[in-house]
Amino acid sequence: MKLLAVFFTALLFLSSDLTAVRKQYLGAPNSPEVTEELFESVKAVKDDSSDNTLVAYKAAAYTLMAKHEKVLLKKKDLFTQGAKLLEAVIKRDPSNYEARLLRLSIQENAPKITGYNKKIAEDKSFLIRNFKIQKADLKEYTKGFVKVSASFNSEEKALFN
Repeated sequence: MKLLAVFFTALLFLSSDLTAVRKQYLGAPNSPEVTEELFESVKAVKDDSSDNTLVAYKAAAYTLMAKHEKVLLKKKDLFTQGAKLLEAVIKRDPSNYEARLLRLSIQENAPKITGYNKKIAEDKSFLIRNFKIQKADLKEYTKGFVKVSASFNSEEKALFN
């Protein structure tokens, strides 16, 4: 039975294709259903997994689940769990570009009452400095985010072309 559980967990982990997860993340803010799909695709990822990018998406999924939650206490708990997990990922892998991108995205959209907006300038600066060394797919993903981001002015947005 344990072997079956390990196999199932491994299968879920492997099916958490980063391209699909990115696509789900983009649609999740506007759809509780897509948010649930995103969460289902990353929930098997262990919080201490060596794939920090997928763990960051798991953290982001928690914050998005909070957005769609109706019960205030559960909303707070989900957001806090996601924010803490994302901070843990960035602490152990501070050069993870995609985790920083996710944190900036979450900070921009988090309600002010959460206080989760203190590292916007840090993440924005990190993204600007490290954009050119990213793989093509991540550059395109970043461009899409920056294009609609309120954190970047027009001159800064031009740096992502």
